Amino acid sequence: MKKKLKVFVTGADGMLGASICRELIQQGFDVVAMILPNRKSTVLQGLKIQIVEGDILDKEFLKKVMFGCHKVINAAALTNLWPARSINVMKVNIEGTKNVMEVAEMYKMNRMVHISSAVSFNHGTMENPGNETHLFNGWKFGLDYINSKYLAQKMLLKKYKSDGFPVIIINPTFMIGPFDSGPSSGKMIIGLYKNKFPGYSSGGKNFVYSADVAVAAVNALSMGRLGECYIAGNENLQYNEFFKKACEIRNKTFKLIKVPNFIILIVGILNSMKASLIGKPPGLSYKAARMAAIGQYYSSSKAQIELKMPQTPIEHALDNCLNWFELNGYLK
Repeated sequence: MKKKLKVFVTGADGMLGASICRELIQQGFDVVAMILPNRKSTVLQGLKIQIVEGDILDKEFLKKVMFGCHKVINAAALTNLWPARSINVMKVNIEGTKNVMEVAEMYKMNRMVHISSAVSFNHGTMENPGNETHLFNGWKFGLDYINSKYLAQKMLLKKYKSDGFPVIIINPTFMIGPFDSGPSSGKMIIGLYKNKFPGYSSGGKNFVYSADVAVAAVNALSMGRLGECYIAGNENLQYNEFFKKACEIRNKTFKLIKVPNFIILIVGILNSMKASLIGKPPGLSYKAARMAAIGQYYSSSKAQIELKMPQTPIEHALDNCLNWFELNGYLK
């Protein structure tokens, strides 16, 4: 009987990490799933995997738990947009990635799949969406999350070019799906269903089902080209289009109005000032408001062709996301 390959997964109990673990099991891998200590999330409950608790900033710990693994998927990251400048975000997303890379190299693992972000490439328009050839232009947003994802990606690609380190990078767009226990991207959907905000901006995003990104990440363990990036996305939608889809699948009346961008920005400024005073993250910061006012559109054709990434309809992603939120009490 052929021995199963063992894959080490960081950030395993995140929305994407939980789907990656399930896809790995589906494709016949053994899984060592790393989560932070004392996490109360139950998204990995019942899965036939080995769970270890630790931190990617602890390189000595990584040496112990990654021993015996053949491949690694690095999905661990801090995605906080507040505060805009954060030493912790930079440390985890860059130094933590460096630790995983160095241990993978030490054990001569034959592939590392790193989860970056589509924002590591400049976005485009609906007619000419951004792709892997578009140079990074994210410094303008002043967010350490965006900058750290780009810098970590740049470090990995440099390592590939200098030493042939076997890395492939997956760059998800805005993910929707189950297991969003944070919640992270799902905050927008929860806000819609709890009638927390009255309107939408003129911007938009590329939306993708998190389970499709997981398929691309696991396929990248054996498919794709080393030293390459793959934008993992699906449908480009303006915010009003996205919110209408989210309402339609539960027969919710669409009541949102279009809010001028300057008002969105003013709200962001006021929220950020208040957050600085009370020390509590704002619902919409000024930096996030700036991003909400633009269209961040991408093409994922490269991932579809080379990684056989599925393109599940966004309606299905929203339905699964809402089902999970309902079952776990997020919409009460």
